Amino acid sequence: MRLVRGLLATLVFLSGPAAASERLLDPIRAFVEGYDPSGNDFLANVPERTVLLRIRADLDGDGIEDLALSDSSTWGNAGGQWLLFRGQPDKSFVYWGTIFLSPGTAVVRPLGRGESELLLYVRTSVSRGMLEAHRVTSSAITRLSQVSLDLERPRDRERYEAVLRSGRQLAVEHCKLLEYRREAASCWRPGLGLR
Repeated sequence: MRLVRGLLATLVFLSGPAAASERLLDPIRAFVEGYDPSGNDFLANVPERTVLLRIRADLDGDGIEDLALSDSSTWGNAGGQWLLFRGQPDKSFVYWGTIFLSPGTAVVRPLGRGESELLLYVRTSVSRGMLEAHRVTSSAITRLSQVSLDLERPRDRERYEAVLRSGRQLAVEHCKLLEYRREAASCWRPGLGLR
């Protein structure tokens, strides 16, 4: 019985890293078909009301385009959950992690080859939120700091605006799920498309 428990523990341990390093040629197709290592409630809306969202950007400064995916069913007024996929030299992608963000309040600042800083403002009420700094490398996305801001205070507003000017904003594209299923290559349009 101990041997069986030991083998099961080994299998559980090995399946975590193996699943995390799985290479995907088309993460969007996999996402639409249910791939979600984060366990979030993606694609919970009816297909007619579901809008797919993607960000294509070099998030870690290695010169290879990475991908962030979300959909309208996880979104509220402050943003939504995103699955992050690191682009590989062979044009495949590896799941990297999950992060909550709104593209209009997120910027990437390169720090050096293969390393950058992802700065986010996550709104918690009309004028308040958290300014987060994340270090992005090929191996991980790590939150470095989190600071409360009240945008009604001039000093906090200045800090918020300075952060958003300090890096490259993340451009988002949208595609309705039903359109994606009909014509995946040509359905993408600039912006959130959530209205």
